[in-house]
Amino acid sequence: ATAFIAGMCFLLHESREQRSLIDCKELSVNFLDSLRFVSEQDIRDYIAESYGDYIGQKLDSVGLAGIEEILESKSAVLNTEAWISDDGVLHIDVTQRAPVLRFQNGEKGFYVDDRGYILPLHHSYTAPVPVVNGNIPVRVEDGYKGEAGSGEERQWISGMLALNSFIENSKNWKGRISGMDIRSNGDIVLRVDGRKESFIFGDSGNVLVKFSKMEKYLDYILPDKGEGYYKIVNVKYNKQIVCRKDM
Repeated sequence: ATAFIAGMCFLLHESREQRSLIDCKELSVNFLDSLRFVSEQDIRDYIAESYGDYIGQKLDSVGLAGIEEILESKSAVLNTEAWISDDGVLHIDVTQRAPVLRFQNGEKGFYVDDRGYILPLHHSYTAPVPVVNGNIPVRVEDGYKGEAGSGEERQWISGMLALNSFIENSKNWKGRISGMDIRSNGDIVLRVDGRKESFIFGDSGNVLVKFSKMEKYLDYILPDKGEGYYKIVNVKYNKQIVCRKDM
């Protein structure tokens, strides 16, 4: 056993000695997802701008932790792993943040991931996620990344994420909500695919109860009154469904 350990220590020492003599000669970038918020050229540019020239550095002197820190400071990058193979190649494995919702207020907008982390819109790629339009009560400067600035804003985003999660995991509603809008008074308005009515949802609370009311409207009130009879269906009030003919 002692001889085995001594042999392993010798091989490890020899490996370190060899790596101290080999130059880093190229970079290989591997994306672990199918998102397109960051390109291979972006990764190369980030490292070149903030780390400097790694080509020609000895393998054992390349600052892998520093490179990972640089890349993970970028808004669209969730996690990276940097490692070097004995053939002199610097490998970067990249996992991007995955947006789950897009908020749009006129020309201004942003994404959020499932943790509420804000991501700026990308100039060349649009993520295929649900869009919430209208009076978004979150102030975000162009290009901002990170958490929302106030507790109220973070709580509002959290509520919208919970609402979206309910829809995405519901057998009855997944794929049926064609739009979400925010009114000036803060009310969430849902549109159901194939329907002309606007469903006033109120805030993001009591989700199960409100969707139950929407089901009752579609199953009982609509067949009784007929297509186009009501334009507004309000399910935000306690124990009642308020329907209106005009907008």
